[in-house]
Amino acid sequence: MDKQPALVTDFADYLANTRRLSAHTVEAYSRDLAAFADFMKQHKTAELTVVELPSFSARDVESWLAAGLRGGKNKTSLNRALASLRTFARWVEDSHGMPLPALATTKGLKAAAPPPKALNQTQTWDLLEKLSPPPTNPQKFPVEKRRDFTLFITLYGLGLRISEALNLTRENARGETLTIIGKGNKARVIPLPLPVQSALNSWLNAHNGAPDSAPLFPGANGKALTPRRAQQVLQKTRRDLNLPDHLTPHALRHSFATHMLANGADLRTVQELLGHANLSTTQRYLAADVQRLMAVHQKAHPLNK
Repeated sequence: MDKQPALVTDFADYLANTRRLSAHTVEAYSRDLAAFADFMKQHKTAELTVVELPSFSARDVESWLAAGLRGGKNKTSLNRALASLRTFARWVEDSHGMPLPALATTKGLKAAAPPPKALNQTQTWDLLEKLSPPPTNPQKFPVEKRRDFTLFITLYGLGLRISEALNLTRENARGETLTIIGKGNKARVIPLPLPVQSALNSWLNAHNGAPDSAPLFPGANGKALTPRRAQQVLQKTRRDLNLPDHLTPHALRHSFATHMLANGADLRTVQELLGHANLSTTQRYLAADVQRLMAVHQKAHPLNK
């Protein structure tokens, strides 16, 4: 890398002495800006000076980002470098009275969302076994623990959001299907697997006196259980079983989707069961099951025959 332009040095002095940022942060900003200056010198033989800065266009900035991608940099690193460039542009405007909209407003690269964090199937089974009533004399199992087990097997067995489950009433849970009102007030009908149906029926029968309009999963005050209480139950169980830190009620929904795909469900079906408006949202779960995709590819690709 060539000697840093004077503007880079002045900018670093501003960050260190006026903004009082850490030496590590100043170095990172300076490195990003110096790399941009080197690229512009080669890209359009333009120096990073007050005279030539106004000639830099949004297309030039995009070319710099594209070159970074071709060079193997990830989108997160490039977006951080772009943030350095925006900070520099604001400083130039404040200190030199020169707006640089091309540098200050170029949109960052859309980074791919990380795969949702799910439990594996063994961990999920261990969790449900830990929470389940004993097969003998389940009626003697504490009421709140029976409720918790029914809630969590419903979350996992149907792939529900915690809010969807806690909004259910006793009337909603009768039958072989469950109608869920999801985001955007959209309804979807989900078939009940036998273990979920059995758990729900057992829970309903334990409280025959409650009205149909009562919450399916009530708290101590009779109102619907709070998401925070559900989270606390999982936190304790997670510690007892040494399960991952990402175990939350929502992680059970992620686990449902991941395990459905791993066991051969098609993407459209999982999309409908989860209530996703866009298939692209459901596709995120495929990234969590790369080994299965590789196996399917190996088995199905015509050239492998």
